[in-house]
Parts: sequence; C-alpha cells; structure tokens
Amino acid sequence: MTTSEQLCQIMAAQADLMDAITEVLGQTQTALLNSDGAALELCTAREEELLHPFHDLEVERIRCVQEMKPGTGSIPEILEDLPDGHRETVRELASRMKDSAQKIVELNSMNTILLTNAHRFVQETLRVITNDHRRKLVDERI
Repeated sequence: MTTSEQLCQIMAAQADLMDAITEVLGQTQTALLNSDGAALELCTAREEELLHPFHDLEVERIRCVQEMKPGTGSIPEILEDLPDGHRETVRELASRMKDSAQKIVELNSMNTILLTNAHRFVQETLRVITNDHRRKLVDERI
C-alpha cells in the first residue's frame, strides 16, 4: 500500500470519527436539554471512546504527510504531490473534516452555554432553598 493510499484511508477513518463525534455532541445537547444525567454520562463516555482513536489516526496522518514531503504538516502542501486519483479524494475528505470540525465547534459552544446555565440554575436553586443569598454554596472550581 502506498503512502497516499494510507493517507486516504486514515483521513476517511478520521472523517467518520468526526461525524460520529458530531452525532454524540448532538445527543449530549439533547441530554442537557432534557436534564437526563444518565444519557449525558453515556454520551461523555462515547465521546471519549471516539477521541482516543482519532488522536492515534492523527499521529498516523502526520507521519504519512511527513513521509510524503518532509518538513510539512498540512494537506494543502502535499496535494500537488499526490497521484491524480488520490488528490481529489484527499481534497474531499479534508473538506468533509473541515465541515465536521465547524459543526463540532458550534455544538461545543452551545453545550458550554447550556452547562453554564445549568450550573447557574443549580447554584441559585441551592441559595433559595437554604435562604442564603450571600454565601456561595458551589465551589467555583467545579
């Protein structure tokens, strides 16, 4: 198997993992909106399961790129060195991964807002229940 074939396989696997991560983040958002702790825990575990192989694939992708053109690390720099059949595949996979990355950033941003609001809600509820509006009941490091 050539290095360019390996690169195509690695990037296809990464793109699939990114799609799966995007799906899990959507499920995480639903769990947050529904206040479903059990589902949130499952989503978090699934996300961790997907991130570990993604990291390993990224190391392999960088190795392939370095092998093809030492001193480089980006896909655009090696596109001209790829065979015609692989060039378009790599270009499409890179575009797919870029789109997935943007979706992941958006979902993470929205989920962060939901978590911040949930934290604030819990903190305010605890203050009302204890009738203590001056003292912080939840440690800021949480």
